Amino acid sequence: MYKEIIKGGAFVALLLTLIILQATGVIDLSTAASWLERYAGQWWAPPLLVGLMVVLYAFALPASTLMLAAGVMFVPAWATLWSTLGGVLGAWAAYILVRHVSGPWKESYQQSSLYDVLQNNAGFATLTAMRVFPGFPHSVINYSAGLLRVPLVVFLLSSITGHAAKSFVYTSAMYHATHVDSEADAFSFATLWPLAALAALFIGGLLVRRLIGLKSEDGGEAR
Repeated sequence: MYKEIIKGGAFVALLLTLIILQATGVIDLSTAASWLERYAGQWWAPPLLVGLMVVLYAFALPASTLMLAAGVMFVPAWATLWSTLGGVLGAWAAYILVRHVSGPWKESYQQSSLYDVLQNNAGFATLTAMRVFPGFPHSVINYSAGLLRVPLVVFLLSSITGHAAKSFVYTSAMYHATHVDSEADAFSFATLWPLAALAALFIGGLLVRRLIGLKSEDGGEAR
């Protein structure tokens, strides 16, 4: 039941450890960050990042690694923009794609507990909460919404809101974790608030899951 909290705590602890090690000079992430930032300056980098995310989300493959990479490559505002664009377009593609497939693959989504929840309540608030809080697989949200023919406007608006909020927190956390120059930076508000927000998202996700009575079989980090 509490594996989201454990995973979230481990992720936040890992980022905090990286920040401390970077600030104290034990490790140096600036070289890797600079290497990625050089590619970020190329005109083709944002379209490639967005395109890869669209494909991964459309075919129910994990895209969280690309979102974290965006947090290293770009400042949070731009990283949020590209991650949100990739997530929303990928969600739209999955929403359309699921209507043209059949067989056991399709039936597996219809048998999930998340599908049952959306069957009874697929409004803007529920969809947005599922997007924002970790623990709700994006693939199941996208495909279930397509199968249930959730109004496209509601689906897209909730996708934009959820992806934007979540991407901003994740990319901000990654950016500050890999761009710490001193101990003062390590314990500044700008560096620590994303970690606190991440912890709050994981706790909020658990509370929302319990509120809507979602079974643990659909658990795991939302991708």
